[in-house]
Amino acid sequence: NVRQTDWFQEWPDSYVKHIYSSEDKNAQRHHSSWAMRNTNNHNSRILKKSCLGVVVCGNDCSTLDGRKIYLRPAICDKARQKQQRKCCPNCNGPLRLLSCRGHGGYPVTNFWRHEGQFIFFQ
Repeated sequence: NVRQTDWFQEWPDSYVKHIYSSEDKNAQRHHSSWAMRNTNNHNSRILKKSCLGVVVCGNDCSTLDGRKIYLRPAICDKARQKQQRKCCPNCNGPLRLLSCRGHGGYPVTNFWRHEGQFIFFQ
């Protein structure tokens, strides 16, 4: 019994559940600002997406204005491995992938389920 839908969350963080209207364009596209990859879960009613993490400088360098280097990881495994062999654009140090890890160290996974007028997100 859905009484109210939620405002779309672009950066869901921690264990959350949201109910979006099926009219919400971002929810329809399963949009997330986190780097996510579709995962085949053999259930056509539920879309499963896994978080890929973030690519950082292995030397933990900073730019002249004090910002750290954070790069969006490539979606496919082969391209992500190739990306990590490249050098940091700031200091030419090695790049490394920081994986998304949730409660208990498990990978972070989003689930999107369409039911009539609603899209359920977890």
